Order: sequence, then structure tokens, then C-alpha cells
Amino acid sequence: MRKTALLLVLLILLPVFLCPASAELYLDQEPPAEWADRTDVLRLTTFPTLINDCFLLEVGGKSMLIDGGVQKWGFKLSDALNELGFQHVDIIFNTHPHNDHLECVTWLLKKRLTADEFWSGLPETFRDDMQQAAVKQLQKSGIPYHQLSQYETVDFGGATLVFYWWEDAFDLNARSVQLHITFGERTMLLSADIGGEAQQNLLKQVPPELLKADILKYPHHALTAARGDYMTAVSPEFVFVTNRKINIPKVMEQLDYRHIPARFTTAGRMVIATDGKDWYIVQYIDKF
Repeated sequence: MRKTALLLVLLILLPVFLCPASAELYLDQEPPAEWADRTDVLRLTTFPTLINDCFLLEVGGKSMLIDGGVQKWGFKLSDALNELGFQHVDIIFNTHPHNDHLECVTWLLKKRLTADEFWSGLPETFRDDMQQAAVKQLQKSGIPYHQLSQYETVDFGGATLVFYWWEDAFDLNARSVQLHITFGERTMLLSADIGGEAQQNLLKQVPPELLKADILKYPHHALTAARGDYMTAVSPEFVFVTNRKINIPKVMEQLDYRHIPARFTTAGRMVIATDGKDWYIVQYIDKF
């Protein structure tokens, strides 16, 4: 069921989003074999689209493609989705209409991918060439466009999704939509491309407790280090980065100082899975 939740409601529901205990995190380890046949498991698959964002969320029989990278990844991403059994997804969610997040989605829709809905924090009429190319293709494909509301909360296959962003930001990166996921006792924050100013704004409008997450998608490809107060609010136990380790020495210093393990989507397909209690994270080096 979809509903728009005001901040007050989120505060009332605060216990839902808090982790009662630290996650048991099994890094570089396959999940139990019996998880493969369970629908009550959440999986986030990341694809090695270099310094682009592209993820597939699966939970409770529902699927969501989150961003998609630039068009050059079209055939590889299409083949990977087909391999996983997805010629159709329930939702395509775009954090913001930059080419490294949206261009390949438009290409996939032209070629072979179908979806029930397309979600964005921007209005359908937003004046941007990348956005309008996507909207035009969505109309051709008969896929409804849904503009998310601030703090919109969605029950998605048994996971609770909350969307929020800096609505008044002029820059599209700063305005990109954050997705907070809660499944059982476990949490994840997909931070899109927000920089320091947007992180500061987010800390002002959202209680730090609501940013808390076991797992963080590091903001904006780790091109700059995240604010210290933002990292403290999120307090992740694991970080994944859409960049190469060699490119981000300052961020690595920050993560090492905070004793946060990290993996890099550029190295190969990664699967992050939870049954609501434990996390299993495994990466398949050089596999798209």
C-alpha cells in the first residue's frame, strides 16, 4: 500500500526504522543455500557499471530497478537482467535524471524491458533533456509515471521504503532522492549523489535516527568524502561504493578511521542479502 507520510508520522513510527542490535554481517560469504528458495529474503544486486549507479532490489516477490548507468551498459545489463529472470520489473526508480543514472534505463525500455511503474521525485514535466527522453519512452511503452512525495512510505514486498530529498535544491545531485529500506531488523540507505551541502540539509530536516542504516551506498560515487556528522548519523557497518578503490584515497582514509569495511561495485557483480536478521555480502569478481 502506498501512502504519503509526514515527518510527524515518521517520528511516531521511529521504532520501525531503528535497528535493535548490530547486524551480524557475513562478508565475502554466500548466504545459506536454502535462502535461494525463500521469498522472505531481501536482495540488492549491484552491477559493475563503473562510476554509475545501477541496482536491482528483490523482496517478497517484488522487483525494482534502481537507476541504470549510461547507455554503453545496455546490452550487458540487459543480459544480466535476463540471466536473473527479469525481462519485467514492478518498479523502475530513478534517483535523478543524470546520464550515469538514467540513460541506460531509457535504452532498456526501447529494447526489451517492461515495468508496471516509473518512480521519480521530479514532476513528469521537469525540463531536462535526459528526463524528457525517458518520459517520451515511458509514454511509448505505456508505463505510468509516479511522482514521489516527500517522505513517501511504501510497503514493498514486506520491506518498508521511505523516500526523501532536498526539494528546494537547484543542483540535480543535491536534489537526488534518498531511499531508506527497512526489512525486519535490518536497514539500508541508498544515498544517490548527494554532496556535503545536501547531507547537511538532510541532517536538518530528518532526525539522525531516521538515517541510521546497517549498510550505506556511499554518496556520489565517493568523489568527495561524506560529512563526518552524516556518517555518524548513518553509522553504517558496511559501505559499498560505485567507484574504484584506487580513485578515492581520502574516502578510504575516512572509512579506515571509522573501521567500516567497504566493497567496490566496479570489481564485479555484488549481492547483498538479508533475512531481516543477518546480512550476507558476496561479490563475483569480473562478473557483470
